[in-house]
Amino acid sequence: MRLRSTSPFAIPAVILVLIAAVIPLIVLSASVISGADVVSIWSKSSVQRALIFSTWQALLSTALTICLGLPTTWFLSRYDFFGRQVFMALVTVTFVLPTVAVGAAFLALLPKGLHHSTMAIVIAHAFFNISIVVRTVGPRWNSVDDRLIDCAQTLGASPLHIWKSIILPLGKSAILSSAALTFFMCFTSYGIISILGGPGLATLDIEIYRRAVQLGDLSGAAILAVAQMLLIATIFSIWSRGRTSELISFRSQTLNPQKLPLGPKCFLLGVAAFFVAPVLALIASSLRTGRSWSLAGWRVLLGMQNQKGIEIDTWQALQTSAKYSLIAAGIALPTGIAATYAFSNRQSANRQLSTLTILPLAISPVVIGLAILITYDFDPFDFRSSWLLIPIIHSAIALPFVIRAALPVVQGIPNDLRLAAATLGAGPWRRLLTVEIPLLRPAISTGFAFSLAMSLGEFGATSFLTRRESRTLPIIIAGLFGRAGEIPRATGMAASVVLILVTAMIVLSVDRKSYS
Repeated sequence: MRLRSTSPFAIPAVILVLIAAVIPLIVLSASVISGADVVSIWSKSSVQRALIFSTWQALLSTALTICLGLPTTWFLSRYDFFGRQVFMALVTVTFVLPTVAVGAAFLALLPKGLHHSTMAIVIAHAFFNISIVVRTVGPRWNSVDDRLIDCAQTLGASPLHIWKSIILPLGKSAILSSAALTFFMCFTSYGIISILGGPGLATLDIEIYRRAVQLGDLSGAAILAVAQMLLIATIFSIWSRGRTSELISFRSQTLNPQKLPLGPKCFLLGVAAFFVAPVLALIASSLRTGRSWSLAGWRVLLGMQNQKGIEIDTWQALQTSAKYSLIAAGIALPTGIAATYAFSNRQSANRQLSTLTILPLAISPVVIGLAILITYDFDPFDFRSSWLLIPIIHSAIALPFVIRAALPVVQGIPNDLRLAAATLGAGPWRRLLTVEIPLLRPAISTGFAFSLAMSLGEFGATSFLTRRESRTLPIIIAGLFGRAGEIPRATGMAASVVLILVTAMIVLSVDRKSYS
């Protein structure tokens, strides 16, 4: 790759990814090559169980997500109906909700018999990942010519035959892309598993964290991390061939004016209830202690009641989370917008660097956290104790979302507008401020919202790097659910409510028009 052939606007994004992902991953891989006992770690039964369970639950979760997501996507992409904007907002919000809070929500919703079970994990993963199917497959199906379906109906084709012979083939690449990304998200699940998992229900990410932090086996954790990275790289290469930019694209669509039939309407109502019910159950659980209604959890959370064994400073955690998220957004947004202008030029070097910036999304945050723990723990790069490292990592994770939100807009700006502004005497910076930035405003809002939301809810990498005095709200929630007793549970539920509501308000308030 020749950097000189690439716009210098890409350099800050490349440096960010190098610091947060590339260099740590190289050091991590080198630590394995230099003499780690690969055979010994894979012979351990806990590791084998983690690998089997990671694969098994990811396959089940992907299947359920696709089964629910495809009909949802078809109805949303082909029909205009009352409440569609609200439904699209629900679809968007679920994807950015903090994973530990989602786990807590399903812990509140499901009966105790399903707590810490594979079924609970699979259902929670489907809740979290349906948005991937909608945002990836939806734009593809929206472009299907109605005349194809009309001709098939005229020739006597049944709805099932139309679905099999026309609809599915036209969306095949997007469906495969969404399935690959869903599998990746479920295979590397950490936050949801931390809450809903249990004995025998640990993914490789859980095993990596256990070996690195609890057992002090950094070598074994590094072996597992590198192996997972190689496996996911293969899966991610499949996904990257699809239209990945559609994942967080909020373009308005020209919809079929037909009235939504009763059957699809009932199905979508069921899916909407599936999105809303866990949050409502979470709120209700935060108001109960045992079998009785109580505000004890909220009083402990707000510092109005002391509870033995629970030492949390909610306001400090909120301030820390807000500080990290604002810094992360402040880094990711301008860096991502600048990189977008570089990547809009379709040179091969630009395409390669664009792929490089997706790396933080393609690698598990737990693996990134472990890699950073190993890399920046010696002179002259002993940065591990610096609080600034966490928002830098958060900004790198948010960077792909900013680029994917802005790239279609930048590529769609007509050159005639730039030429007209130049003819009227506007210089490059004035053209940027008066012509292009106003057109980019929705993408900037979307990128900003996603950066804030991703940082607020990030748990995997943060769990390796956080300190007692700088704990974020997701770290506190996980710690509360790790304690026995009804009061810690109720307090964890209350903290999860706060985190979900803050995240939802950020995403919904920044650019409400984007969900139309």
